[in-house]
Amino acid sequence: MFRGWYIVIVASITGAASGVVTYTFGLFFEPVQESLGWSRTAISLALTIRTVTGMVANPILGPIVDRKYGAVVLMTGGGFVLGISLILTSLVTQLWQFYLLIGVAYGLSVVCLSPQVITPSVISKWFVRMRGRAIAIVTLGHNIGAVIFLPLTAFIIIHFGWRPAWLVLGIVGLVLVVPTSLLFVRRTPEDVGLLPDNGQMLDDYRDNSKQLVRASLSTEHDWTIGEAVRTSALWFMVIGFMISGAGLGGFLPHVIPALTDKGYSTPLATTLLTIFSVLVVVTKIMWGFLGERVQVRYLIAGSYFAATATMLMMLVVHGGPFIILFPILYSIGGGGYAPLSSLMWANYFGRGSLGTIRGVFFPATQILGAASPVFAGYMFDTRGSYDIAFAVFGICFALGGIIMLLAKPPIHPVKHK
Repeated sequence: MFRGWYIVIVASITGAASGVVTYTFGLFFEPVQESLGWSRTAISLALTIRTVTGMVANPILGPIVDRKYGAVVLMTGGGFVLGISLILTSLVTQLWQFYLLIGVAYGLSVVCLSPQVITPSVISKWFVRMRGRAIAIVTLGHNIGAVIFLPLTAFIIIHFGWRPAWLVLGIVGLVLVVPTSLLFVRRTPEDVGLLPDNGQMLDDYRDNSKQLVRASLSTEHDWTIGEAVRTSALWFMVIGFMISGAGLGGFLPHVIPALTDKGYSTPLATTLLTIFSVLVVVTKIMWGFLGERVQVRYLIAGSYFAATATMLMMLVVHGGPFIILFPILYSIGGGGYAPLSSLMWANYFGRGSLGTIRGVFFPATQILGAASPVFAGYMFDTRGSYDIAFAVFGICFALGGIIMLLAKPPIHPVKHK
C-alpha cells in the first residue's frame, strides 16, 4: 500500500485525539458548574482562548510543516502536549488553571494535530488526484473519535465524575498520537523517493514514457504567498471562512446543554450528537469524492446553507421527535467544512507553500470563531436561552455561503505566459 495512506491513517488518529474536547466539552458544563461554581460564560472562555492560541501559533508553526522534518516534530510534540494538558486538567481548582491547560496548552496541540492546517497540509503534499478522498478520510478521525469518546466520557462522568474523565482522555490521547506520529509521518513523498498519489520510486520514471505521463498527472502549480495575496480568491476565502467560523466555533460546544435546556435528557442529547458523528462519516466521504469532480466553492456554499437550515431548526423545535433533524442536517452542513476547506486551499494554491499560506491566514479566518463560544454562553447566562446566538450563527453561515460562491479558482501567473 502507498505510504501516503499510512500517513492518512495516522492523521485520522491524531484528529480523533485532538477533537475530544470539541465534542465532549458540553458534557462538562453542568458537573463543573456544580463542583466549582463557574458560569457557562466563564467555562466557554477556555474555548475562545484555545482559538486565540491557534491564531497566534498557526502563522509560526504553519511554515514549519513545509520543512523536511517539520511534520513529524509538530505532530509528535502536539500529541505529547495534548496528553499532558488533559491529564493535568483533571486536577484544576482555579479558572486560570483551566484556561492555561485547555485554552493554551490544549489549544497548541490542536494546531499540531487537528484537521485544520498542519495535517491537511501534510496530506495535500502526498496526494493530488486523490486529494479529496484522502483529506475526507483524515477529517473522519475527528468524528470517529466523537463516536468513541462521547459515550465513554458521558459514562465516566456519570459513574466516576468529571475529573477522572479528563484523566482518561489525556492518557488515551498520549498513547494514540505520540508513537504513531513518530513512526510514520514524513513531510512529502519526494522525501522518501516517491511521488504523489502513487508509490513509484522516482528512478522508475527515467525510461518509461507512460509512467512519465502518469507522473505529470500528479503535478500542479505551486503558489508563493506573495502570488496568493494578489488574488481575489484568497480574500473571498478568508472573509467567507471568517464569517462562517462564528457558527462553527460556537454551536457544537453548546449543543448538548442547549438540548437539555429544551427538555431533552443528557443521554438523549449525547446520543443525538453521537448520531451526528456517525452520519458525518458518510457525508465527509461524500464531500471528498464530490470535491474531486465539482468546483469546491459550490460544495462549500451548499454545506453552509445546510448549516443555516440546522440553526433555523434549533430555533423552532422545542421538544418532540423533530429534534432528530439536527444530526441529519448538521452532518451535511457542518460535516462539509473540514474536508472542503482544506481541499479548497490545496487546490487553489498547490503543495509547495501550503503550510505557510494556510498558517499565515488562519488567524483571520478564526476571529469570529474565537468569540462565538463565549457569545453563546453569555446569551444563555443573560437571557436564559441560546436562541439569539443560534440565529446569529445561522445568518453567518448563510453569508459565508454567498461569499464562497464568489471565490473563483485563481489562475497562476505562469499560465499567462
